[in-house]
This record gives sequence, C-alpha cells and structure tokens, in this order.
Amino acid sequence: MKAILINSKTRSIKEVSVGDYKEMYVHLECSMFEVATELPNQDSIFVDEEGLINGTDVFFTYEGAHQPFAGNGLVMGCDDDGESVDCKIALDEVKSKVKFYNKKEILNLIK
Repeated sequence: MKAILINSKTRSIKEVSVGDYKEMYVHLECSMFEVATELPNQDSIFVDEEGLINGTDVFFTYEGAHQPFAGNGLVMGCDDDGESVDCKIALDEVKSKVKFYNKKEILNLIK
C-alpha cells in the first residue's frame, strides 16, 4: 500500500510502499511503533513508540499536531474496519506541513 515516509535523518519526505506491519518497522527504524496523530480522511502518522528514550537526536513537527515527534514518521491510511490502506493525503501537502529539527533546535522550540 502507498504510504509517505518522513525521514528525519535525511530530512526527506517521499512515497514508499508498505506490504505489511513488518515493513513499518523497517521504514520507522524501530522495534515498536504507535499512532502519533490522526489526520483528516482517516490517515495517521505512525512513529517510534520509544523515540524519546532511544537516544535519537532527530525530530519533526507536523502542522496542527499536539507535539514534536522523535525519529521517523510514516503516514498511512485506515479503512472503516481499522485495516491499513493507501494514505489519502497528497505528498506535497505532507511536505508543506513538516519541519525537521535536531536535538538542540527542538529543545529551544519546546521551551
């Protein structure tokens, strides 16, 4: 299915293909993931559940989200039954709403 990867390490945002939940771990570079925020049209951003405790020094914000997020993000869609599906949001819209930060910058942002 079509997803959008927010890669904080390379500060890039691109469409990726996700076959199943195991591939989500690969894209997010983590061992546990969670829904960080819900977007319109039943899309969600998934992130590393342990992002704040694993020593990462890269972060991103998403316009309108409740907090900055540590590590990478993966935008995926969800159907009415709770199954993952292609994300509906356009790549350019995600690009316009994401900003990247290093650890020093994010600490200054949240003060």
